[in-house]
Amino acid sequence: MATFDFHFHPVFKQYLCEFDGQYPSVRDVETLREPMELTNPVTDFLEENFLHILESQSCLTQLETGGLTLGMANIAPIERMFAQKEGLFGFVLNSAFFTSPVDQTYLRKVRNGEISYYQLFLRELVLYKKLRDAGVLTMLTRQNPVKATGSGPFFTLALEGGHSLCRTRIGRPGVRDTFEVPINAEDALVRDFRDNFVVDPAQSLQHLQQALWDEGLDLMSLVITHLSHIPEQHIATHAFGLKMLKDEAAYPIADGISPAGKRLIDNAYKLQVNVGGAPQDAPVLIDVKHMSLKSRIEFYAHRRANGFDRFPIIASHMGVTGYSVDEWKSALAEAKRTRLPSGTPVVSLETTRRTAGEWGVVNKRFTFNPWTINLMDDDIVEILNSEGLIGLSLDVRILGWQDFVTKGEKAEFMSAEEFRFFFPELFRKLSAEPLDAAESFLVPTKEERHPLALCFNLLHIISVGKLLTDANPWERVTIGSDFDGLINPLVNCRDASRFPGLGSLLLRWLPVAEKSYRAENGGPLLLDRNARGEVDEAKLRKNVDRLLFENGEAFLRNQRWIL
Repeated sequence: MATFDFHFHPVFKQYLCEFDGQYPSVRDVETLREPMELTNPVTDFLEENFLHILESQSCLTQLETGGLTLGMANIAPIERMFAQKEGLFGFVLNSAFFTSPVDQTYLRKVRNGEISYYQLFLRELVLYKKLRDAGVLTMLTRQNPVKATGSGPFFTLALEGGHSLCRTRIGRPGVRDTFEVPINAEDALVRDFRDNFVVDPAQSLQHLQQALWDEGLDLMSLVITHLSHIPEQHIATHAFGLKMLKDEAAYPIADGISPAGKRLIDNAYKLQVNVGGAPQDAPVLIDVKHMSLKSRIEFYAHRRANGFDRFPIIASHMGVTGYSVDEWKSALAEAKRTRLPSGTPVVSLETTRRTAGEWGVVNKRFTFNPWTINLMDDDIVEILNSEGLIGLSLDVRILGWQDFVTKGEKAEFMSAEEFRFFFPELFRKLSAEPLDAAESFLVPTKEERHPLALCFNLLHIISVGKLLTDANPWERVTIGSDFDGLINPLVNCRDASRFPGLGSLLLRWLPVAEKSYRAENGGPLLLDRNARGEVDEAKLRKNVDRLLFENGEAFLRNQRWIL
């Protein structure tokens, strides 16, 4: 069966294996197709809790084995905080011993501000060009849409993080980056980079899209922020999502979307490129992943106020909180105001986890992850009503599961400004004394319960869609694995080669999850029934097929990326 993935990084791990001093890349095409193997003597603990996150999950050979034919390939230049050596994960990531064959040149250049995020993006993009030109894959474009059948895979291009557009040296605002390329090796992207030093991200996106089209490429979507604060180019406040790195940049600061961020959104939706002397529409969709909750609220309002609600909203690799915004506010269990070493105020908050359902005898309680990096019910309604598409992440941490390392990570962080927006009265009362805390965490048996966590997240989206919208939610959801995005994947689907088994897992566990979810949360039937009142297996299989491929294919066709 053909499969679709709304969010993955198929060359990122191989990209990290060698800093290619030449442009275009001279790396071997066959090597670029293969998985990155960590070759070092390590303990079982590190393999289980850290190193498998760094190993390849979606290289081209794994995608081929797994039957993936269609998807959205993302480029996310590694952020400066990953190059710092603070915290256990930072130490491991920056250790040549533990992370061999990762080329530490990348991390050194990022750490020392010797390169721009934009150049990092170009150096990864050129690997896709090399694979395209070798006939290994097809990069989809709206200027030349094709039928996504036969030889594949077929990828659209996406940027994960507005920092990708930053053309100044990392951590050095206003300092222009340089890219030494022989004249005979220059392409439209390099020439634009050399000739157009733009600081505003909206202008950078305009230049990028034009250069991409000149190279027979196209950009489908943009995540405007990522996992860290980028001081040299602040676009929007990010949602807290990573506690394994002890770097101040991981903590959200500021207040919603910046003016530069709103200009970027405006330009993304209004983008035109010059094709043979004539303007052609080439809008870029906005992906709400990684925006803070307040940023997302501002984004929806900005869309409506500026007539952009005709464009679908996408959320490419998500989980759900199980709450509406108002319910989430009522579920606050503990809040503490603190300051980062720089003096910047942030608020640590713990939220009572909503029960998704129960299954089994021991460790039977399943809960959603209430961190605001996940979707509120309000988000689900906005996306479905826009005729957008939600990709379910295969990162078990996003889905609600907690392992040995993360089970103590009950608290997320929010900027003081944004906490005050949601809790104005409490913000004024905050002191050193915390509120009474309520604890809820989940430590399930992995092999059976990881897929159940996925099912509970899916069913919550279906429930919200049925209750609060006129859309058919089964047509608006897919998989956005985030493979090779430094995730901790489902143990049953550790990499893309195991995609074929995902359908069977869903068929097995969705009826179990539905019964438990409705017993806990009520609401309508979420799976179709036959005349005997049993789950209709044929219709269930149809909905699983939609989730794994058909919805993604239809979305790309409706957006004119494929015929």
